[in-house]
Amino acid sequence: MTSEPPPIPTEERKPAWPRACPAYREMREAGACDQEAHEAAVAAVQQILRLLSRKEASAEALHAYSLGRSDRRPKPVDLRKRSGARYTEWR
Repeated sequence: MTSEPPPIPTEERKPAWPRACPAYREMREAGACDQEAHEAAVAAVQQILRLLSRKEASAEALHAYSLGRSDRRPKPVDLRKRSGARYTEWR
């Protein structure tokens, strides 16, 4: 199974991404379902990028918080370099 790298925002769309992530996260933390949180993220994107259709704003919102999630995933640490162990630990 191969995974594709997270999307990288273009210069014109970059300002919308930091707004989509907190909008999504705040809604989820408040107990909203995924769809409601996604709608909040789409609205945040459309506030910045007014010319995007709802479908395009939805895709941008998905890219924004999928990239945010990939930044917080645990990174493997190769313990062989530190202690001579033969396994990988997740931090």
